[in-house]
Amino acid sequence: MKAAVYGGREIIGVKDRRLPEPEPGWVRIAVTAGGICGSDLHIYHAALGDPKGMQPGHEVAGVIDAAGDGTRLAIGAHVAVEPILGCGHCHQCHVGRANLCGEVRLFGIALPGGLAEYVCVPENLVHALPDGLSRSAAALSEPMAVCVRGARIGRIGLGDRVAIIGAGTIGLLSILTAKHAGASEVLITARHPHQQALARSLGADRVFDSTEELLSEVGDQYADVVVETVGGLTETLSEAVQIARTGGRVSVLGVFAGNPTLPGMVFFSKELTLAASNCYSREADQGDFALGAALAAQHAGLIEPVVTHTFSLDQVAEAFATADDKSTRSIKVQIHP
Repeated sequence: MKAAVYGGREIIGVKDRRLPEPEPGWVRIAVTAGGICGSDLHIYHAALGDPKGMQPGHEVAGVIDAAGDGTRLAIGAHVAVEPILGCGHCHQCHVGRANLCGEVRLFGIALPGGLAEYVCVPENLVHALPDGLSRSAAALSEPMAVCVRGARIGRIGLGDRVAIIGAGTIGLLSILTAKHAGASEVLITARHPHQQALARSLGADRVFDSTEELLSEVGDQYADVVVETVGGLTETLSEAVQIARTGGRVSVLGVFAGNPTLPGMVFFSKELTLAASNCYSREADQGDFALGAALAAQHAGLIEPVVTHTFSLDQVAEAFATADDKSTRSIKVQIHP
């Protein structure tokens, strides 16, 4: 089969790899779509070490085409992949937090990922999707699950006013998960016109060019919950603390590359709650990924425009270059094998 493989720093191409066979309890998925995430770009730039030989892809959807012994899912079922594999026997795994397992492995990083024609995963990590769901929306199940987690750790509830910093994929999809959680109003910062248009189409009540404009308009006693989605080397954590009202909450979804500053006196005087999110878990009655997949299916028509670029597997180098260059106006770039 064909699979995307890193050749080193900022090098990615397609190689022929052996068609994987599912072991007992696992299924093989014929991949229909796989997204390129910010974490994939960090690996592409060798931020986590030399990526040579790794097979990326953790935002994966497809159709089951083979099953190992003991599985129950039907061949031909349309599914999305929850790409976190815990040890299965530690405390964190037992309480549904495999994302915090000390031996956790992620498909696309420690295990072969889904930017390939086929990928094998445990049956319990796949989530059934409606047959008619578009491949683009199906592969947005994973980022939607991230946003579900962000809403839950931020304890967004009925009537809350929510401010979202950043209008990439996670920021935009967080509009929907905030509204699903009960938010009465969602504000968002979006720098570029195409992001602003998408934010409005996804249900944002007010859109601002910057956090400065947001603060000037509504002040620092308006937002019950601030959802930070940028991370990197930015000052958005400090901005989130400035925006949140006294007694409010800050939900951090962005992955910071350094040690972000936090205005200690403001944080203290407002008595804020700061919560970090690491992927998604199953500790609720309905797990984060299960709800994320359901919301992706429910809002397919709304979220499909978040996928701004699609490429074939043979075009994977061009796809990564496009995702890495925001002058292309890319938001979510997907591979459709």
